[in-house]
Amino acid sequence: MKLKPKKSAKRLKTRRKPSISCDICLILHGTVLLHAKHQNLVAQPDESLLKLTPTELAHAARRLLPVTTKRTRIVLALPSTEFVATGLKLPAVAAQNLKNVVRLQLPTLLPGVTEPLLLAVQAPTDGEQTCALWMPATRAEELFQAFDKVGLFLNCILPRPALVLPHTSTACQVCDEDDSTITCLECSYGVIQRWLHLPKAECDEAEFHIQLDDALSAFTPDIKQERKYRVSDWEELPTPPPTAYDYAFIPPSAKVRMAQAVRKTKRSLLIFVILLLIGSMIGGIYYAINYEQRLKQQLTDLKHRTVTVSQLRAEVGEIEEKIGLIKNFPRQEIVTILETLDKLIPKESWITSFHIEGGNVKMEGYSPNPTKLIEVLTKEPTFYNVQSGPIRGKPRTKLKFTISFKLKDFDLAAYWLEYFPDKR
Repeated sequence: MKLKPKKSAKRLKTRRKPSISCDICLILHGTVLLHAKHQNLVAQPDESLLKLTPTELAHAARRLLPVTTKRTRIVLALPSTEFVATGLKLPAVAAQNLKNVVRLQLPTLLPGVTEPLLLAVQAPTDGEQTCALWMPATRAEELFQAFDKVGLFLNCILPRPALVLPHTSTACQVCDEDDSTITCLECSYGVIQRWLHLPKAECDEAEFHIQLDDALSAFTPDIKQERKYRVSDWEELPTPPPTAYDYAFIPPSAKVRMAQAVRKTKRSLLIFVILLLIGSMIGGIYYAINYEQRLKQQLTDLKHRTVTVSQLRAEVGEIEEKIGLIKNFPRQEIVTILETLDKLIPKESWITSFHIEGGNVKMEGYSPNPTKLIEVLTKEPTFYNVQSGPIRGKPRTKLKFTISFKLKDFDLAAYWLEYFPDKR
């Protein structure tokens, strides 16, 4: 089938970085499951499926892939029948607000649809059209749970035609055909602008060909075409390009799993920093005590050299005065403070930045209700002068907060007055 488009797209100025990536790509074509070429994956025979249920797909994937101790990230490429495409022509909007803008139009784009849908869409080139792809959230979740039961981590799901989107920012047309359907799409600079999905059962009707020609007239002529008609066309396919992951659907549980992994990494980093800080403080105190012991030993040696007692006492007093700056410096019990914050802060809130200096604590993080968090911290007897900085974000989302407070048991003023009375 030859596509007949109309005009070329304008140049996209910047290239987005995909937010996710995977280790292994599985491809479903008809009733055959195969995997994209991967340097660390030993070739396996393709798996034939009797049914396309999530459980059958998961067991076929388990038989196809070798058993490893590492929990590899898997992307599953499904045929176009699993997705719904809607064409859009939007004004210039911020990339982070694009999905919200498209979701607001869902009742108009897909009237009567009430079930939760996952959305994949990219910002269009100025003045051009873009396609929003939709997938039922329940279907994605069922696939994730089925893969999870056989020990596989389904990181995301891709439309099969997206696997052959060009690595470069050139315009391209893709035609993906299987036993039951034909899918034609056109992309420019990584953005799918047109999507045409047709059931083969209607190919014999004359009216069908008239409507098909009308639909294909919207495509741009004389640009590169990729055609995939048979199962063999998908064999030895390279791993998906970064542009493909722009149209990835992440199952809800996979998103939760990835968020937990990020929080665990941040928590481990925070613990490492705290331990490093504590170790540095202990090392400094140990050095000071060891230094004091060496000086005392020198004092003992001096006594044997007939140095007068008054001179030795004066030197020891001077040493004690110097060491007192370190030994008597008010300590900030960082571990105790963090344990207290861990008990007070609700599970749905977390800290991303923690700074303590001179008994003053400043922290930043995210919470659905920063005001309630401030009330909780105000009631803690070891904290006082709890203040809130600017709160950023939108209602009903995780709001970014800045909170500062002081430690009641940290008396730096008394220490400063004792050891530096002339420098107030």
